[in-house]
Amino acid sequence: MAETQPLPEIQVRQLSSASPVKPVLVCGLPGSGYVGKLAADYLVTAFNAKKIAEFNSTSFPPHVNISEEGVAVKLRGELYHARTGQENDLLVFTADAQPSTSEGEYELADAVLREAKNLHAKLVFSLAAYVTGSFVRERRVFGTATSSELLPRLSQNGVQIMKEGGISGMNGVIVGMAKLHGMEGASLLGETAGYLLDPAASHSVLESLSRILGLKIDLASIEERAKEAQQVFSQVQRMTEQNAEEVRGPEKEGRPGYIG
Repeated sequence: MAETQPLPEIQVRQLSSASPVKPVLVCGLPGSGYVGKLAADYLVTAFNAKKIAEFNSTSFPPHVNISEEGVAVKLRGELYHARTGQENDLLVFTADAQPSTSEGEYELADAVLREAKNLHAKLVFSLAAYVTGSFVRERRVFGTATSSELLPRLSQNGVQIMKEGGISGMNGVIVGMAKLHGMEGASLLGETAGYLLDPAASHSVLESLSRILGLKIDLASIEERAKEAQQVFSQVQRMTEQNAEEVRGPEKEGRPGYIG
């Protein structure tokens, strides 16, 4: 019996050819609030994008997802071609999970960037979360870029430029590695509490992406989801504040509630 050969760390399965027009690579992966993942999935749906490649990695977490039909499906990354009919087509990359090791993040990012470069992409955006731990009504968008020339495009379109900190995970790695492949990169981070799915933050980063690229995106559906989510967030916040008041209890007039 022939020995089974070990799997390569990254397997790329080409599904169809593509000839995108001035493509921009947009990446959104699972993370806090699923901000990037929801945004990437929305772009795929809004433009009826065609899947052109799948990425299998031995660094994905060790489990499978169960489909609505009851079928066990291994975790994978997916690259889509979205024909926009405008100046720039989109290459949208998303995945069921982020790699569970730092080596895996770099290897998968490198594989995706190579595919995008082969399709003549010169600009990369990652969409992710800016976690504040608190609920807000208006989600700000923070950002950074790989060159000082690209930063004004962000700030002129309402993005607050980050002056410190870092972006962890593959959402940060893929932007940082863009330079190695001769591409410019930028990251757009939607403000979120980070506790719940946050389509409102996803809506904000998509609005910013639309303005920066001059790209028309029908955001009506995700805007409706954002409004519904805001109602949930407001209810959670009210309950949290009410519980906090009950724990503190009523303060007696003229006497401090706590002495330590």
